[in-house]
Amino acid sequence: MLEAEHDVPYAEGLEEVRAMAEDFEAGRIDVSREDDFKEVVIPVVVHVLYRLEENNISSEQIHTQIEALNRDFNAVNADRDKIPEVWRNLSTSAKFTFKLADRDPDGNWTTGITRKQTDVKNIGTEERYYLPASGGVAPWNQAFYMNIWVCELEGNSLGFAILPSSSMSSRDGIVMAPRAFGTIGTAKAPYNQGRTLVHEVGHYFGLRHLWGDDNESCGATDYIDDTPKQRSENYGCAGYPSVSCNNGPHGDMFMNYMDYSNDTCALLFTKRQVEFIQLIMKRNRRAMFYSTGVTGMKERTSYRWTVYPNPSEGVIHIEFGEDIPEEVVVMNTLGGIVARLSSPRSIERIDLGELPAGVYYLRSHDHHQTLIIR
Repeated sequence: MLEAEHDVPYAEGLEEVRAMAEDFEAGRIDVSREDDFKEVVIPVVVHVLYRLEENNISSEQIHTQIEALNRDFNAVNADRDKIPEVWRNLSTSAKFTFKLADRDPDGNWTTGITRKQTDVKNIGTEERYYLPASGGVAPWNQAFYMNIWVCELEGNSLGFAILPSSSMSSRDGIVMAPRAFGTIGTAKAPYNQGRTLVHEVGHYFGLRHLWGDDNESCGATDYIDDTPKQRSENYGCAGYPSVSCNNGPHGDMFMNYMDYSNDTCALLFTKRQVEFIQLIMKRNRRAMFYSTGVTGMKERTSYRWTVYPNPSEGVIHIEFGEDIPEEVVVMNTLGGIVARLSSPRSIERIDLGELPAGVYYLRSHDHHQTLIIR
């Protein structure tokens, strides 16, 4: 978890969020009086940034990680019965659905996965992962997409995330080591259940480590009042109860996703953690509610349109192949329809020469494609 102290606007905004967290912990923010939380789809883009071919992870591995996020953030993990009974009723759903984006920031179809080979060793640790000129990959619009870079990290580091601020960091997103991402492929035990990213996404939505940042003095807080104070991180799989900071009889909540336990022993977010995640979503990452990064439409490959020329001086041809839609519209960037084609033939010609130069979109019920008029 990095806080980018060199980024002054971000650091100042981070203090505003910290003050909000203090108010939340003290009960000065009544979440019951906030707007009801609507279920939200989080568009995800995974940037696979590899130096060694073995770290060019498969799409299947990426999909297993998305499944793990949805499992744990919605409290449907099959191992919830391992939570000690005293805390079991605290486990609850955040009402988040994570999906790989199917539309990129330019309006084009996408798998939600980018790939780039780099010659930079430990590019994640070097903080060059988001800089194309330095071997990295530029983030997609961070207000509307959760960016994840899967890349080489130095030493034993598994990943880190940028905490939310009232001023967006240029590095906003999450960086993950291939050995702790997903459940197959390069993922290695004891970090092969996808829960390192669950932990980091917790940070991405504002959660702190359970032990705070007080160097084991038992005086810090994670700003969450239903997680016990604890002295420091727990590794491996501690036995219950594991007492520290006079927190007996039940001890540390070492099975919480915001500790450092092995994946098989990380089991829950608490109710107050979920309330804080939702508060951050509504106040600091609210643009996600309006993202068009996930359309839910069929993949472009099922509609083999050929559009030419593109860019165009105004006249375009469209070949629809076997899947001919009932209607095609041309839309401007504000969503206004500037041309309409009903019951098209397999090949159609459209003259858009009277339109101002700019970006437009060809759209049918199940297809979306960018068109440039110059």
